[in-house]
Amino acid sequence: MPDKLAASALLDMSRLTATTALQQLQDGRLTTSALVDACQQRIDQYNPMLNALITLNREPARQAASAMDTYRERGMRLPPLQGLPVSIKDSFCTRDLRTTASFRPLQHYQPTADATVVARLRAAGAILMGKSNLPELAGAPHCWSPLFGLTHNPWDLARTPGGSSGGAAAAIAAGFSLLEIGSDLAGSIRIPAAYCGIAGLKASEGRIPRTGHIPHLPAHLGKTGRSVWHMLSMGVLARSVADLQLGYRLIAGPDGMDSTVIPFTPAALTPDIAPPTGLSLALWDDFATPCSPAIEAGLHAVETRLRSAGLHVVRCAPADFDLHTAWETFGLLAGSEVGLGLPGWQAKLGSWLRHVLPTRHAISHSLSRGLALDLHLYNQALNQREQLISALENFLDQWDAVLCPVAPVQPYPGQAMPPHRPPPRVRVGSSMLPYLEATLSMTVPFSVTGNPVVVLPSGCIDSLPFGVQLIGKRWQDDALLHVAAQLEKVLGGFVAPPWLSAS
Repeated sequence: MPDKLAASALLDMSRLTATTALQQLQDGRLTTSALVDACQQRIDQYNPMLNALITLNREPARQAASAMDTYRERGMRLPPLQGLPVSIKDSFCTRDLRTTASFRPLQHYQPTADATVVARLRAAGAILMGKSNLPELAGAPHCWSPLFGLTHNPWDLARTPGGSSGGAAAAIAAGFSLLEIGSDLAGSIRIPAAYCGIAGLKASEGRIPRTGHIPHLPAHLGKTGRSVWHMLSMGVLARSVADLQLGYRLIAGPDGMDSTVIPFTPAALTPDIAPPTGLSLALWDDFATPCSPAIEAGLHAVETRLRSAGLHVVRCAPADFDLHTAWETFGLLAGSEVGLGLPGWQAKLGSWLRHVLPTRHAISHSLSRGLALDLHLYNQALNQREQLISALENFLDQWDAVLCPVAPVQPYPGQAMPPHRPPPRVRVGSSMLPYLEATLSMTVPFSVTGNPVVVLPSGCIDSLPFGVQLIGKRWQDDALLHVAAQLEKVLGGFVAPPWLSAS
């Protein structure tokens, strides 16, 4: 086995993926200590600029890596991840690291048990490098924390990495870890993945347990029980589709505590992905909201590359899927369920805004209507949701997957966004759109329907990463990941931000 110095020399942390690192560990070309040290060096060098990880696990990580190497030297059987460095969004409970969810009442919170997804990664041999930054209670598509400040986009420090899993995406892009678990209610995995140039999976709703995820809030704060029952999905952020498959297979499935998770049997892995000829994709480009010229150019470039590779690509959308209904449904459900977990004054203030927000601001207006906690509106939204699910599933019967943009605009300037301050309007081409409409209009429809979605890095436009959403049928996550792996070969996959040197 090579010594740690020699093993470190093999690493190019600007290119390394979780699956290639595991192969090197299995082949004896790399030690776990060398891998963990390489990630730690990246953290020391770049995290002060990015602020992606807000709680570090330095010494325990090194001790765990050393123990893993000792087991390997003794010929002992190792768990499947063999000490792979991971990071965890700070909305997931970790028994040996503080868990704040960027919420002031939790700034010193020390959970007594891991979230299910954390426990499963540890059992598989993952080594936790630290916790990643997020907005308060994972409640916004940016990454400013009232406790830890702003996380910066690794492609342009003046811009946002997106949110709420913004610290997670920045950490993966920068090589602070090789796998991260995120959560997604409205685009919280998908937008950061696209903005930071990495791959992301929002699994089917009900596929990965939410146990130990905040919100819901710990009992000692007086808010007992879950209130968010719909649309919240867990998932994986990484550098390749193979890494997404790896993480997904380790964390999916029932845990005996989250009753909404259904059993499943993972499909057999297909290591050699054939060229993607013969696939049929629906390219959904009209979301009834403006797109910036850069997004339109990126989508056109993706379409051209896919057609040139022999794929059947047709620009179309489900005829009976009304986007305004989807936006309204999301707002009513999310506003009602999230509102149940908010302090009373916040819910009342948010509900009052429905009297002043224009109805044309569909997401913002319906969120404030949802905060009124009107059971009639809530039931209406659930029925609308059923119709939207049926419409999208019927449409997907005709296609291997649906492809569309992630957001109307590329990463916008990052700034502090405290809840008492109105969010900024965002320039999208020649238009100025309300903040939520400019960020969430293309992600929330697939939150409403609960479909699995993969974000694929697809090159750069104007020196910023561009990514697309790939949507599959509900519960068919493995099939979607297989299609995504084929498209990844055409679209190029992960490329590190140029200024992050190889080390």
